[in-house]
Amino acid sequence: MGASASREKFRESVSALVEVDVSPDDADFWDELWKIPSSAEEVFELISPDAARRLRDERFDNLATLFTQATAQLCQIVETPYNIYFDQALNCVRVLTRILPFLLEKGDLGDADANVEHLCWGTGSNPVASPVKVAAAGGGGGSTNASHGGDKDSIMGLVIGGGDEEVAAGGRRDSTSDDVDPDDDEEDNQEPLALLVVHAAMHMLFLPQFTCDFYEEDEGNDTYRRG
Repeated sequence: MGASASREKFRESVSALVEVDVSPDDADFWDELWKIPSSAEEVFELISPDAARRLRDERFDNLATLFTQATAQLCQIVETPYNIYFDQALNCVRVLTRILPFLLEKGDLGDADANVEHLCWGTGSNPVASPVKVAAAGGGGGSTNASHGGDKDSIMGLVIGGGDEEVAAGGRRDSTSDDVDPDDDEEDNQEPLALLVVHAAMHMLFLPQFTCDFYEEDEGNDTYRRG
């Protein structure tokens, strides 16, 4: 796909997000969106301030899916940093960099939006599928397909430095008890989306071969060489 064709395809995808409701399950649309080669300048030009605000005010579900899937892919890249997916990760970063200021704009002006608060900080019933489930299902792009391996319960835990540690006595109830639905317990354990994207961004600042050089020890030599 040439530069002009990629630009036009990205423009069409942005227009679709603003004009119609796009299902989170429309794998073809989301997969293509993340794979379209786009520079930072193109992303900032084609997602205009007006388009970003319309997306927030008129197509919030689309914006929520965009935010969730981009975050899921960044978390997956941190989990399994294959360089063939780095360009796709950059697309996610550029889109998030463009839309997040407008997503948070009302709150910064003192007009808090309950939907935005829930999307960013909610840990229960999110308006879209959780990043864990998106990554596990392979939705939203090639970087989250089965070739990455790893079970869905560990993907986010490794990114945020968490794990499957037992909760101390007196804390949350055991999810295996008769009166607790395991699915509800899984939702309660989810990290807020805002926290996930911050942790993923911090990890990517020091991701070998993505933002910093990779060195490995040369056998029989005390020096290191660039990978």
